[in-house]
Amino acid sequence: MNMIKAATASDYDALYKDGYRQQLSGCEYARLAALKHFLSKVCRVNRDCDVLDYGAGAGLHLPLWEELFAPERIFYCDISETAASVFAQHFHERKTHYRMIRNGMADYSDESMDYVISVEVMEHVQDLDCYLRDIFRILRPGGTFVWTTPCGNRFSVEHMWSMIRGQIESTPEGYRRWTWEDPTHVRRIRTTEAADRVCSIGFESPIFRMRSHLFSFLATYTPPMYRFAAFREWLMQGDYSMFRMLPNGASMLAAAKKPQSD
Repeated sequence: MNMIKAATASDYDALYKDGYRQQLSGCEYARLAALKHFLSKVCRVNRDCDVLDYGAGAGLHLPLWEELFAPERIFYCDISETAASVFAQHFHERKTHYRMIRNGMADYSDESMDYVISVEVMEHVQDLDCYLRDIFRILRPGGTFVWTTPCGNRFSVEHMWSMIRGQIESTPEGYRRWTWEDPTHVRRIRTTEAADRVCSIGFESPIFRMRSHLFSFLATYTPPMYRFAAFREWLMQGDYSMFRMLPNGASMLAAAKKPQSD
């Protein structure tokens, strides 16, 4: 079994210098639409609360956050200095809201946030428990951790495709990853595994919704659909709008509360 190493801050600095994750593309539009529904209709977020985008990168999701939350109460963090610099260039008026993650800890005080939202980060971090403990630390009692991550549940389109092609490998921590996807991904975690990990840190049992990736798969690999960007983006939204309650999704949206203090 090969050791799978997560990308470092220096690796991400190099990626962000090359324009990494600075514009929405492909299935990210569908993810954004799903996330908006999940936050507003499932989590029923309160606009007047303190929110941290944990692993914010260059601010890809800032427009959605400012649609749902008061801009002056939204904060950001990442491990990449270059991402922070790009963020400051694009969103100069928000640059003082951006802080760094160092040695596994974001530069925010204990119990300072009502929501911590982490979009497509869980699959990248080497030490999953360290990441979860830091988010737990930052949340106020009764606060909510919201995350999205690629899902390893059985019988999703991507799981079956990868299994047939022999493109699933085990990871040293006992999970799995698809060998064809982003090389900075170190795991595909299942919903049951995610629930076990967050609960072991002290969170309450999470709620899940799914994006099946059925339409995303068809839109990506079936010509000539890939030529029509607007139709492709609309089609991909069906993965969540039609199938979000089914367990065999290829991408999870989840929320778990930090218990109230006694």
